[in-house]
Amino acid sequence: MLWDYADKFILCLNHLSIMSSHQTTKQPNNQTTKMRTLFTIAILFFTCTIVKAQHPKVPDTAGYRIIEESKTSFPKFNQLFHQLLANEPLLKQIVFINQKGKGPGFANPNGTVTLNLDYFVNKKPRFDDNRLIVVLYHEIGHLHYFDKTAKGKRNPEESEKAAFEYSLQKTKEMAALKDCLPLKAGLHFMVQRSQSNETSDPHVRALKRMVNEPLYAEYVAYQQANCK
Repeated sequence: MLWDYADKFILCLNHLSIMSSHQTTKQPNNQTTKMRTLFTIAILFFTCTIVKAQHPKVPDTAGYRIIEESKTSFPKFNQLFHQLLANEPLLKQIVFINQKGKGPGFANPNGTVTLNLDYFVNKKPRFDDNRLIVVLYHEIGHLHYFDKTAKGKRNPEESEKAAFEYSLQKTKEMAALKDCLPLKAGLHFMVQRSQSNETSDPHVRALKRMVNEPLYAEYVAYQQANCK
């Protein structure tokens, strides 16, 4: 956003002011110093631009507005989003980014969940309302894992496994209330992703274990028996 660039530029100018005043004290009317100052401005502004590109954080007001504007396309996600904001004690903050090529959500042990607005602004066929509910519960599942597991005992694969299992638990509760679609979506994409060869990804490693365990089979059996 333009105002983010401006903030960065002002910060850069503050640094520059200190540098420039120090140089001017030594060489008051030196043309070389002036040229170096202008060059430094250009370099700092360019650096700030690169930093902004690498960290595409969206201001909270804009992020919440985009979520609200997308509720026609993602009504169930919108409802769950607000329910969790009001009722999930482990959820301390929502951070918004807008970045292509990144996943839809991330969780941090400090209680922060990051949502990638690219999935709401530029709709993805594989990420409909039901799958985004699974994503949101998945990130909340990470928060529960962080809360229950001492810092020194955490590992990425176990965290992903706990998050997937939490999303299945919560979407099964939705299925019991006659909305089977999030559970169906979760089971479908979990088994699909488990077939990936990207074993460096802890998501994949966790799913390769999960889909062969009795708990996962119970969710599949429940879906087959109760979701027509």
